[in-house]
Amino acid sequence: MGTLVARHPLRERLRMAHMRALYRSGRQGDALQSFEELRRELAEELGASPGPEAAALHRASLRQEPQLATPAIGSRSCRTNLPAPLTPLIGRREAAAQVLARLDPRAPARLVTLTGLGGVGKTRLAIAAAGGAAERYTDGVWLVELAGLGAPSDPDDIAERVITTLGLCDTAATEPDLDDLVGWLCRAVADKQLLILLDNCEHLIESVALFTKSLLSAVPAAHLLLTSQEALDIPGEVVHPVSPLALPELTDPQTVARSSAVELFVQRAAAAVPGFALDADNAAAVSTVCRRLDGIPLALELVASRLRTLSPQELAARLDDRFARPDVSARGLPDRQQTLRGMLDWSWQLLTPDERTVLRRLVVHADGCVMASAQAVCADGDLPAERVPDLISRLVDRSLVVREGDRFRLLESVAAYCAERLAEAGEENAVRARFVRYCTESAERESERLRGPEQRCALDRLNAETVNLRRALDLAVAQGPAGYAVRLVNALGWYWFLRGRFPEARRSLRSALTADADAAPGARRAAGAWLAGVELRASPGDAAPLPVDEDPTAGVDDPVLRGRLQWFVGTGLTGRGHLDEGRALVEAALAGARAVRDRWGEAAALVELAGHGPAPEGAAESGAALFREVDDRWGQLRANRSLALAAAHRGDPVRTERLHREGLLMAEELGLWTEVVETLTLLGGAALADGLVERATELYERALSVSAERAYHRGEIRAEIGLGHAARLRGDRDAAASHLHRALAKSRSSGHATHAAAALEELGLLTRA
Repeated sequence: MGTLVARHPLRERLRMAHMRALYRSGRQGDALQSFEELRRELAEELGASPGPEAAALHRASLRQEPQLATPAIGSRSCRTNLPAPLTPLIGRREAAAQVLARLDPRAPARLVTLTGLGGVGKTRLAIAAAGGAAERYTDGVWLVELAGLGAPSDPDDIAERVITTLGLCDTAATEPDLDDLVGWLCRAVADKQLLILLDNCEHLIESVALFTKSLLSAVPAAHLLLTSQEALDIPGEVVHPVSPLALPELTDPQTVARSSAVELFVQRAAAAVPGFALDADNAAAVSTVCRRLDGIPLALELVASRLRTLSPQELAARLDDRFARPDVSARGLPDRQQTLRGMLDWSWQLLTPDERTVLRRLVVHADGCVMASAQAVCADGDLPAERVPDLISRLVDRSLVVREGDRFRLLESVAAYCAERLAEAGEENAVRARFVRYCTESAERESERLRGPEQRCALDRLNAETVNLRRALDLAVAQGPAGYAVRLVNALGWYWFLRGRFPEARRSLRSALTADADAAPGARRAAGAWLAGVELRASPGDAAPLPVDEDPTAGVDDPVLRGRLQWFVGTGLTGRGHLDEGRALVEAALAGARAVRDRWGEAAALVELAGHGPAPEGAAESGAALFREVDDRWGQLRANRSLALAAAHRGDPVRTERLHREGLLMAEELGLWTEVVETLTLLGGAALADGLVERATELYERALSVSAERAYHRGEIRAEIGLGHAARLRGDRDAAASHLHRALAKSRSSGHATHAAAALEELGLLTRA
């Protein structure tokens, strides 16, 4: 393998295999050195840095993470977002094996649904089984959480969540007319072999069923694993009921210990009370507790923390007394759901009033929250914000709130219970209003950070809050407060653009403008301008989303924002071929930016003018300098592209290559993968022009790999054509024909006629050679 790496030093997958082999053979230092060699080679030869998968493997090696030592786990595909389990899976070995067997890519049934009551452990079992299948799916295993989607959500909403999870937003932004997100997703992953885990589907049964049928019909190698409290009841579905854990039959310690319900209870009890162990004195009481709670994992976890203040015998007696009372039963619920409800009722009653207040108010968050959000939402005149962290800490200790890094969330069964308590307290409107206000103000702060040195961190924070921001917008549209829906979409406009989320932007802007009629007129005009720019980028080429002689930014009060929106709409017009109208708006943006000393707006306008027709002397250089001054990496990337094209036009290949390499690093840093592919193909073409066939091959191979991962068909086609050209130049006719025929087939299937013509032209050259 070392010989192969020396022969092909820039091939990342080969290098990663080499690193794993070195690490597992005890040569951890050599594995780290191999990564440093890759980093150096990429920087020197391509002006690039290692991709996210290689970087993740390097970090894991530095930390000596235990899974690297186990081939079954260490070789697991990096193409997954499944969370690492914090605790071992208890009592589910046989069930996990059964589900895993059904997830074989060769299995005739491609839809498996885990059903069971809330709190029974469906998600935990599904993640364990999906993790075991990671090696089997070449294009990854992906967890898509649906709990944050509201009940009115349709199949396109589910498709949008899947597109985001798969990292395809940047690719989707290159395609016009994305009203049919399900159809686009099906086309994008049509040739992929992947497993998608849709978690918490019970409130979206009809929409999930429609989405599932469409995806499985169009993607023959796709498999779906679902968790839900009820089955979809569609053809081809395999339903796997998830039962509670096994209960102890007797009370002697050895027999009791073999029960999985007891095993889970003892493990959680030992975490709450260090030193706790099952013995002859407490075995009967522990057995009673587990049987009283019907072996429901969530109920066992909730009650285990009570051993901090109660002995097992006292706990069993309390449970016997509690469940014997007539007020415990929830009318109409099955027995096991009554058990969980009773356990939640008891846990609730043991909380202090302030703990109850915080717990019920946290439920407004659709996807967990950071502490700042919890404080803003939970605090009011009677509960100071500074008390909230301590109260949340106590709720974490009681297993009612789960901490994951810097975020806090409620388990679904707890969240459903707390939503009822919030309604009973009559606080829904007030808490939702505070949530909308916090999300809007937070998005407004992050929006400014998206145009400067904090750009990367701001993107990460907004990525993490995507589901909560959508919930806030839905609430603002449905019930106010007035003005917040429009404020929120205005704050998110630039984020949606940077992340390529045009379908979400279009839907959200339309919804806010329709519902929030009482918003300030200037804010409504700004939202209308954002929508106009989005429509220009996301509508079909033959559509006319707005009259080209209008300035949709007229009436925007903030002169800085108006100039930036003039640039946004103007560049959209230019991209649609309305060059004169687009240029007029960009020139107006430049004049406005200079008048108010907006360096970012001036830089953006200068770079745009430099790229389209006559421009002020040194416009690209001035724009690049201003973008460096404000330290906006996206702006520097855009400026570098203009400077590189200008250098190529002047016949300066050295400067052209250097600028493209710098742009490549910025695109990788920001996760703009279509930009990465376009830059790699430009560098590949330059290498071919200089006769550097081997270097060109490495560049095109990397472009092909990134394109395939991101379902970027245009990039795949261009990379295949480039590889075919390189193979022809080195005399490998068979390889050249193989690449070019793949490019031709992909061009025809995806409707890229221009690329099909290019592939045919290259095939003609091959035939005549």
